[in-house]
Parts: sequence; C-alpha cells; structure tokens
Amino acid sequence: MTSPLGTALNPREVELKFHLPQGSRVLLERYPALAAAAPAHHHLVSTYFDTPDRALDRCGLTLRVRQDGAKRIQTVKSRSNGHGVAASRGEWEWPIGQDSPDVARLSQTPQLAAAALAIKGRLQPAFVTDIRRTTHFLRLDNGTTAEVAFDEGDIQAGPAREAVSELEIELKSGGVEPLYQLAGSLLSTAPLWLMSESKASRGWRLRTGQGGGAQLTRPLKFKRRLCADAGFRQIFGATLGHLTANIGPTLRGDPEGLHQARIAIREARAVLQLFDGYLDADGARRFKETLRTYGEILGEARDWDVFCLETLPAAMPDLSRERLEDLNSAAEVERQLAHEAVAVAVRGRGFSEMVLGLVSWSDVGAIAPAGHDAGLTRRHLSTLGPSLLDRAARTVRRRGRHISRLSEAGRHDLRKSLKKLSVDIGALAPFYGTKPVKHYRSRCEALEKILGAANDAAVTDRLTHKLVAAGRAELLKPARALERWNTVRGRKALIGLKPAMRNLRHAPSFWS
Repeated sequence: MTSPLGTALNPREVELKFHLPQGSRVLLERYPALAAAAPAHHHLVSTYFDTPDRALDRCGLTLRVRQDGAKRIQTVKSRSNGHGVAASRGEWEWPIGQDSPDVARLSQTPQLAAAALAIKGRLQPAFVTDIRRTTHFLRLDNGTTAEVAFDEGDIQAGPAREAVSELEIELKSGGVEPLYQLAGSLLSTAPLWLMSESKASRGWRLRTGQGGGAQLTRPLKFKRRLCADAGFRQIFGATLGHLTANIGPTLRGDPEGLHQARIAIREARAVLQLFDGYLDADGARRFKETLRTYGEILGEARDWDVFCLETLPAAMPDLSRERLEDLNSAAEVERQLAHEAVAVAVRGRGFSEMVLGLVSWSDVGAIAPAGHDAGLTRRHLSTLGPSLLDRAARTVRRRGRHISRLSEAGRHDLRKSLKKLSVDIGALAPFYGTKPVKHYRSRCEALEKILGAANDAAVTDRLTHKLVAAGRAELLKPARALERWNTVRGRKALIGLKPAMRNLRHAPSFWS
C-alpha cells in the first residue's frame, strides 16, 4: 500500500489545519502529550514568488523561499487535491544559499520541469508571511509520528495585511488515523475549528482582492477494479473535502460558499443513503441526523440568500410601486441573523468533531461486518454500482407517479430523491461512458430545474409570511403584492413538469 506521504519521486505533505482563537493556545499547551514534548521555536519569514501572469498559480503550484535564521529553504507545493479533509499536497524542498529562487532546482525535477520553463527570468515577489512557529514532535499510536505547530503572525501583500493564528498537525510518518484521533482530543481541550485555506491562498486573496471563493465538487477518477469499500471511502471523503474547502468562504459571508457547503452536506447524506445497506446502521443513522441538523442551519441562511439576492431583485421590475425596499430591509436583517447562526455553528466544537468523526468512522468502522449480506469488502464498486443506481432511480420513479397531482410536500420529496440520484450518478460516473451519463443527467437536470423553481416559490411564501408575522404593518402591502407575483411564478414553474418526468422515466438506464 502506498504511504500517505508518497514516494521519493512524488513526496507529499498531509496535514490538518485549525483556526486558533485567542486563549486556545494556553489550554492546548497543557494537553499532556504537548506538555511532555520539548517545543522548538522558529521565526519563519517566507517570500512567495510567481510571474506577473501567475503562471505557477495557474499550474496549481506555489513557490516560496523561507528564511529560518541563517537557513534558506526553497519549497514548491502543489494545490491540495480537495478529495479529503486533510490537505494532501505534493511538496519538494531544497536548501539554497540566496533569498531568491533557484529555478534550476525545478528544472531538474521531472514533475516541475515545464513550470520551470514557463517562469524562467520572470519571477517576482508576490507576498510575504512572517510567522512565529512553535512545534512539538509527537509519537502517536501504531508507529505514527506527527508535528504539531502553533503559527502566529501575519501575511503581507503590499499594504494589505491579515493576521495568522493557526494550529497545524502534520503527518510525518505512519497512517492518518492516529492523526484524526489526536485532532479530536485537541478539539476537546480548547476551542478550535477546521479550516482548509492555505497561507498561499490567503496571500493571493490579499494581493488581488479576489480568490478564496466557493469551491466546487471535483470529479473523482477510479480504477475499474476498485474495491467497493475503498470506493465508498473515496466518494464519502470527497464530500467531506468539499465541505471543509468551503468553510472559509462561508465564514466570510460568501453566499456561494455557503451554498456549496450545504451541497456538500447533502452529498454526504446521499452517499450514506446510497451505501446504506452495507454500513454500520447505528453509526450511519447517528451521522445522518447530525448532518441533517447542520444542513438545516445552512439551509435557512441559503433560503434568505435566495430571497434577498435573487427573488426580490427579480420581482422589483414588476412591483416597483409596491415598496419592496421595506420588505428587502426586513429580510436582510433576517438574512444576517441566519448567517450569524451559521458562523456560530461552524465555529462550534460540534461541527469539527462531526467532520473528524465522519472521517474516522468511514475509514475504520463504517463498513458492516464481513458476514453481512454481500459486504463491500468482497465486491468491486463497478459491479455493485448498477444495483445502487437502480435503487435510487426506482425511488425517483415511485415518488414521481401521478406527478401532476402531487402536493407541494410530494414535489419536495421527489426533488430530494432526484438530488440524491444526481449525487449518486456523479459519484459512480467514472465507470460509465461520458455520453450516456450526460444524456441521462440532462433529463434529471431538466426535471430538477422545474422542481427547484417551484420550491423557490414555496420558500418565498414561507419567508414572506414570517416577515409579516413579525407584526410590522408597513410590510403588509408589499408582502401581499409579492405573494400575488409569486403565485403566478409558482404556476409558471410547473409548466412542463409532467413531460419532464416522462422523459426521465423513459431514459435508458446507462448503468444496466
């Protein structure tokens, strides 16, 4: 089995990163394993380099020269693959004798030769990190070793500056499971929350005023003979990676970041449902409930985002005389409160404990015992996939019967099942041809678009009623006008519902 740290030709860095709130460090340094490990102190000043057109960044690489006392270390890192909670990056290091990069070192490394050619003679400083680092080297269970680092300082990009206060746990040797166990223990010791944004990403965000936004799901690639248990772990781990990649944007109030975090939670729940018959039932049920709780918190904020940023602007041209500005002002207050609730939840210990617990459980305890009916450990995912997709598609067809007579609740249930099917298809798509998958997904998306528009209308009614229920008399007239407009929108949304369901029902099952 390949080491998580890679090989000599493809060295890799694996680490967990946490935001370190004020006062937490003192508590963490009392943790027995840290208190017993002699600390090492470093003052690290790192200058990051790239070309004016960001050639390295566009290749998914960062290049820095780090000053640590009299030493100069040149480091190139690749962007994290985004398929897990722990950052996993390629990393190449060389001691050098100057403050500027030695591009020849890159030229001598096969994986970096093309990048070296692209940047030759064009490098310039991009930003600087000035960090006081305290490290503790720990020996964990099963021969695993890790470095725990407290990083405090700042990132500087021209006149822009951002404080850094982080805890990093980097795997030095062995397996990742003890790393997650250590992280869980530290979470119980002091307030922390998971983060995934690297110092390099933050530096570019400071320099450009852009970036650090929402992260989309990254497609997976599978080998044909991938074992089903390994496939489950990869698919499920990718949903958790998608979630943690959007923590930073969500906490910065980015609506799309929050939307992607909510999608990631839905993806995780869908994957648990997909493999439901092969998983530890108690653990799966417990984590589904926890995921649903956080999904509801993010969902409320997402509903207000749609109401304020999409629905009301769409209604304004038709209702310009109805003082929708008053309704918008009241809704914006609710939106900010919902985002504050999200921030409290994500920064709370329970959220990070849930994510780390899911990683640990999926790696070790999720799979049902070998004696379970056709367990995941004895089958290839490619052979199991058709039965999994059949089950999800049957649920959609069953809930879509007599679709024109479905109630609002019935359409909502159908929409949820359709979203789960879409997640399942995306997870297993690497085993099938691109064209048949695309053809089937296009029919799913057509139906989902109709159901989504109808759901937006239902949510608009709910939120409008909530605003009026607060007792503000000036909102009554614009609320009634919006309700009339929304009723027409809701009826229009359902046009084409029956043909869209029929098209999906008759679509060839590409997995059969």
